[in-house]
Amino acid sequence: MADIDEEDEELAILKEEFQWLLKEEVHSVLRHLRHILQECSKRFLLRTTDNESGDATWIHQEGRSPLVKPEKYLLSSTNGSDNIRGVITVFGDNICQADITIRLHRHATHVYRTFIKEDIPWKLQQIQDAGNHLQSAMDCIASKGDHYDFQTAQEVVKLMEEFMICLQRARSSLLSPTKYSLDQLYKNKSMRAFNPPLPVDSIINFYVHHSKLIMSTYYLTPAQGIRLQKPSVSSIDSKLGSVFEVGQYRYEVAAQYQVECEVPWLSDVVTLFTVALQTSQQLKDKISVFDGYGTELD
Repeated sequence: MADIDEEDEELAILKEEFQWLLKEEVHSVLRHLRHILQECSKRFLLRTTDNESGDATWIHQEGRSPLVKPEKYLLSSTNGSDNIRGVITVFGDNICQADITIRLHRHATHVYRTFIKEDIPWKLQQIQDAGNHLQSAMDCIASKGDHYDFQTAQEVVKLMEEFMICLQRARSSLLSPTKYSLDQLYKNKSMRAFNPPLPVDSIINFYVHHSKLIMSTYYLTPAQGIRLQKPSVSSIDSKLGSVFEVGQYRYEVAAQYQVECEVPWLSDVVTLFTVALQTSQQLKDKISVFDGYGTELD
């Protein structure tokens, strides 16, 4: 009998702690997560929908935050090469201006200069994707306001899982660049941003990796020999000597150069994403302990 009374008392204490967790701590953590996401959103132009017209527009969060503004960066080589020099201006998820000078491989003494202007910017898809997933995470948290009455541990676990999926996708957008084949890059519509157009034997690609914005340049020569059966080659790793096909033409990468610049706000965003993921995982782990008791705590 004493053992039963003791078990009932422990269960009552556990139930009281569980109810406090649902009513107080869960909402405290959600408020903290909202604050982190708001800090992230100040670095992005996020899509919102006008309630009356239904039209999608781009806004600055938190009262049109001044953190999203055109910022100029100098591209430099990590190995001291001067084959490529450039200055770019980034606004949100666009390279809205650029002044690029490249020394063509086949004519070492000839320097080619091209520009990107505001009327045809280069879209940084990774940043746009990160912003879209961030917006999804914000919508997920917003669906459970301060007065929402959580009833079960599983309800909180499900919310955290959905939230973390959105944040993991946002973080991965900046940490894991998409690997395109060289023929995909050759046909990339963003190449039209350059004015004057790039020479036909050159490819340029911009991508984000963590806090760096990287520009890779490939110089091509006509390839000799038999046709390749599978010409697809990744665009992130070294491509020197790689061969790919565009229609009836085959090209070989004769030279590859890379320049980059540090974008401090990207580092801030990755850090905030990481903190939010850790915080939500901690809440999920804590609430999952009570989830194991099932209906005994309801």
